[in-house]
Amino acid sequence: MISLEFLSVSVIERATDMHPHGEKPNTCLSHGRLSSNATCLTLLNMKAAKKKCNRVIGLDMHPDVFAAAALPVPKLPSIEQPPEWIQDRIATLSIETWASKHLRPGDTLVLEASGNSFEVARRFQNLGYTCLVLESCQASKVKENYCNDDRHSALKLARVYLSGLAKIVWQPDDQTRLMREVFFAHRNSVKDCTRLRNRIRTFLNEHCVRLPQGTSLIRESGLSKALSLHPWTSLQTALIEGMFNQLWQSEARRKRFEEIMVEELLKQPQWSQLWRLMGVRHRVAFGLMAMIGNIHRFPTAKKLVGYLGLAPGKVQSGNNVQGYNLGIGKKGRGDLRALLIQSAQNALNQRKSPLHRWGRKLEIKKNRNIAAAAVARKLAISIWHVLKGHYTSLLELDSHLETKLEKLATLLGGEKIQALGYANRTEFKQNYFKEIQQNT
Repeated sequence: MISLEFLSVSVIERATDMHPHGEKPNTCLSHGRLSSNATCLTLLNMKAAKKKCNRVIGLDMHPDVFAAAALPVPKLPSIEQPPEWIQDRIATLSIETWASKHLRPGDTLVLEASGNSFEVARRFQNLGYTCLVLESCQASKVKENYCNDDRHSALKLARVYLSGLAKIVWQPDDQTRLMREVFFAHRNSVKDCTRLRNRIRTFLNEHCVRLPQGTSLIRESGLSKALSLHPWTSLQTALIEGMFNQLWQSEARRKRFEEIMVEELLKQPQWSQLWRLMGVRHRVAFGLMAMIGNIHRFPTAKKLVGYLGLAPGKVQSGNNVQGYNLGIGKKGRGDLRALLIQSAQNALNQRKSPLHRWGRKLEIKKNRNIAAAAVARKLAISIWHVLKGHYTSLLELDSHLETKLEKLATLLGGEKIQALGYANRTEFKQNYFKEIQQNT
């Protein structure tokens, strides 16, 4: 059991004044007692604070069933309140019906971040309740040290929230969630294409068949070439044709998702400004748009760097005053970090890039990986400033931006460009460059 003796009154107050997006209110303490200006509410959480919170409902969600535990908010920090009730094996599809029977106005619901946590939180919020999502790493560590069944897990999640040991994660809006679904679908299609390419080459290698260098597997000529290099049986021919058809379907899905990325970026001039940065094209820009959502939730560039996991860690303890530095990784958004590392590698190779000379000096002193991580961190800072509007206007179309617009036009194709209202690629590049200029 987690004791509440170490809780302060300000932690108990967070159950009332916590913003649904997880921003903590400012508290003013004096010698362990709550001062008259105890909770300084922000504009965003004033609406949530109007509802007096009497209970915290911990939810242990699963795809089919969930458990719930109602824990009253203690009036004194030294008293650990017993739960009002604990329920188990509740059907997930009956969330709305269950809420109408067992929840009261002012209840705060908390659940651990998982696959369906944002959708569950959205449904409870549509019913008028405050639903918060706890960061899974810290919440699960505290929870698993005390229990392993659903009933106790739900109760411990409520106690962990009251103790302040778990962070509240930002809940993306519906549009951002949709962008994330597209981003992950594109990533899965890329994995499928790579997997199928390797599967075809492995099958051919098992029969000592090597395709000539430059053979494209996504064209019918690649299939014809593979069939002509060996006397295949009818069953083997069917297997090869099946693998090639799967590859073509995956490649078509990948291209379609990339078209959707470009179309959505064309509708968002703020995010298309990122194309001004070397190494950032539509995949990286769309990934940033899908994961970051609202850039204003990061008050400083340092916060964005920490969110991406590009800030090196440090360990210090005892007499070791200086401590030692840790590398990046194992924290933050690994998917975005990987994209920015690739962008940094590209910036290191581009001699016209402003980061090229600085990164090359660091590469000579350290190594390539450290230099790429450092360039990625500077690139993340530049992204924050661009999205905040801290940049100068474009006076002319430089070569690297023209190349990016040309590749985007190639990706969209002539029919799509004409559907957008442009006669040809040249008109598309010129008009879109003017749109970028108008939004600077």
